[in-house]
Amino acid sequence: MLITIKFGGTSVGSAERIRGAAQLVKSVVDQGHQVVVVTSAMSGITNRLVALLETAGTPCDDEQARVTEFFRFTKTLEQDHAKAAREAIDDPDLVEEVARILYSERHGLERVLLGCHFLGEMTPIGYDFIVSEGERMCVPILANCLKSLGVESAAIGAEGCGIATDNNYGSARPLEGPTRQGVRERLLPILEAGKVPVAGGFFGRSEQGRIAVLGRGGSDYSATLVGCALDADEVWIMTDVPGIKTTDPRLVPAAHTIDEVPYLIAAEMSMLGAKILHPKSVLPAAKQSVPVRVASSFEPDLPGTRLVPLEGVGQPSVTALTLVRGGALVRLSSSELGNEGVVSTELIGDLRRYNVEILASATGSNGGSVLWLVGPLDLERFLALIEKHHREHIEHEVHRNVAVLGIVGQQVATAAGVIATVAGCLEKVGAQPLAILQGASPNSVVIALPDDDTRLPNVLRSLHTEFGLDQPDSAVASKLGTAT
Repeated sequence: MLITIKFGGTSVGSAERIRGAAQLVKSVVDQGHQVVVVTSAMSGITNRLVALLETAGTPCDDEQARVTEFFRFTKTLEQDHAKAAREAIDDPDLVEEVARILYSERHGLERVLLGCHFLGEMTPIGYDFIVSEGERMCVPILANCLKSLGVESAAIGAEGCGIATDNNYGSARPLEGPTRQGVRERLLPILEAGKVPVAGGFFGRSEQGRIAVLGRGGSDYSATLVGCALDADEVWIMTDVPGIKTTDPRLVPAAHTIDEVPYLIAAEMSMLGAKILHPKSVLPAAKQSVPVRVASSFEPDLPGTRLVPLEGVGQPSVTALTLVRGGALVRLSSSELGNEGVVSTELIGDLRRYNVEILASATGSNGGSVLWLVGPLDLERFLALIEKHHREHIEHEVHRNVAVLGIVGQQVATAAGVIATVAGCLEKVGAQPLAILQGASPNSVVIALPDDDTRLPNVLRSLHTEFGLDQPDSAVASKLGTAT
């Protein structure tokens, strides 16, 4: 079998975790399988790079202090990765090889930072180069850790693993044909030589030949793109949890791991805030029916959750409850626009360009009002774009501290019993919804609620019980009717 294994940030978050990831790969190789590895940055690194980017390219009074800050940052970044390499890899020669690569990456990063500083702006190309540095620094550590365990490997550096994208930096779109060709040309010779390719996720190469990131969740997306391009037998998404849960187990103790989830339902869950998988990553696998396994790198013997095709349109059923806390409900409205609508094409373009993800939305009659539910990570960028495209006759109101709860499953929006069950549970715990969105997708119903630590867990527990999710393999479909 050919298996593409993707490791998330927590799975390579320390020397110990990197060594554990390498040992998992070795065990799969020892079973006679071919393996391609896609890795995220070490946990926390991308956030540090993003924080740096917030100041790089902006005006400053003390240029020398800014440049000194850059050098201090890049040196610390190099040292942190070098320390992880020394602790994860036994062979001093391999550690030295990693050190040479890290040194080169550090100075490439410094050149881009200084260029943006002297230009006085952070260009989209510069942004993508910098924010993807964590993946590029992690690759040589994991690849050489594999070598130290006796597994022949090849580190795929900044040139990338063959994923070809458009020039929409920040949220680049993969080009299907060129990606398939590029990945196969890049990785098949390595596999045929008996080696394990180790590539950084999150980025590809644009039509201009530059590094272009795939947006949030891009490492998952990279893994399925690579797996599908190679016609892999399976794609494994290895994280810090043992699979996809019926809901947040921190709030609902009865939550449990789901054995199988249809691709489209998994994508819907991800779009509504289930952090375990990015919705884009499901699409290539669904198109080619490549099995995807979501499992824990800390407990790799557990089966995890498998993503599978949806076989026909069966009885409506609830699969899971998703939850995003700390979000906001944003409403734009105007009484003057009529059929023109309140959302301009320029705003839609910028939302995509700046990788702003909307959890759910609804439009009023004649486009005169629109309601958005936005998660906390995207809220400030979203509001900045609203201000940028503001028109005098459009009013907007923002309701913060909103919890966005999704009821996800096959055809749940068409099931007659869902809204009645929701209403009963909310009344039982004394929770007043801010909005209920039904019908935008046949596979979800979305509820906006005040983010209340007292009531919210009770809402989740009540819904989890009423929809029959407390016990694995419960007959959820029997609790729902179909719409008339």
